[in-house]
Amino acid sequence: MDKKKLLVLIDSVEFAKTSLQHAKQKALQGNKHIDIVAFSFEETGNILFSLSPEQLLALQDKCLASLRAQLEPLISAELEGCSYTFQTAWHEAPEQWLNEDINTDDYEMVIKTRHIDSDSQFSELDWQLIRFTPIALYLAADNKWRKHTNILAALDLASEKTAKHKLNQSIIKYGLAYAQRTDCEFYAGYTVYISPILRDLGLVFSEEQLVNAFEKLPQSQQQLIIDNNLRDKLYIKAGLPEQVIPSLAAKLNADLVIIGSVGNVGIKAKLIGNTAEKIMRLLKTDLLILPPN
Repeated sequence: MDKKKLLVLIDSVEFAKTSLQHAKQKALQGNKHIDIVAFSFEETGNILFSLSPEQLLALQDKCLASLRAQLEPLISAELEGCSYTFQTAWHEAPEQWLNEDINTDDYEMVIKTRHIDSDSQFSELDWQLIRFTPIALYLAADNKWRKHTNILAALDLASEKTAKHKLNQSIIKYGLAYAQRTDCEFYAGYTVYISPILRDLGLVFSEEQLVNAFEKLPQSQQQLIIDNNLRDKLYIKAGLPEQVIPSLAAKLNADLVIIGSVGNVGIKAKLIGNTAEKIMRLLKTDLLILPPN
């Protein structure tokens, strides 16, 4: 059995099934063990009367027991034939638990159902995990699941920074390995940025920017594509990444998009986000987010 395990995080009984299905698929393909952690938490500070430590512990135990009772039959049914462990945790911030309370070196990825509804593409926890996950994060779309899916990797090939090159390298390596295991097609997408203002003024033309676009890339990035035999799998488009990547994913029938998480963090990221977040807001596919490390 592969030593790297899969970690499934559950924050909602209603949406647990999707993440379990994806975990089973990946576990059977890679001969992996699955650790499942379901979270519950209730803020007691607003209660009009004080609870003793014993009463607080009893409340926690009751909530966690109820959560376990609801999930155990589902987990047993969905993960038949898999090696897994299941535990519940009383924690207000699962993303903090992920960063502080476990050894993430033991895991290949975190799997969680992403919450898509009429109002938003992600829950608050989804965003916290996207921004602060220390390991690969697989967010499975809760409105569909398919056994086989094409893969699109969103690459930033314009930068000469070593960190960007390494992240592109990780994305490609991870994506190719994943595609081989799942017997699907792997594609890469790169967006040549075009200023909407200059375009609208007729000062810059998309077609001109795409002429010899690959040859204009930094040599290290060109070589990365060539070394991985991706020249014919690389799609270079002009425009805004948050528009180009979702459009390209639809064109290529890609139900999984891989994105590197590099950009602003802290208050600034929470207010305006980064390019990756802008792309993700328009995607309804499964997402695999790879952190810089």
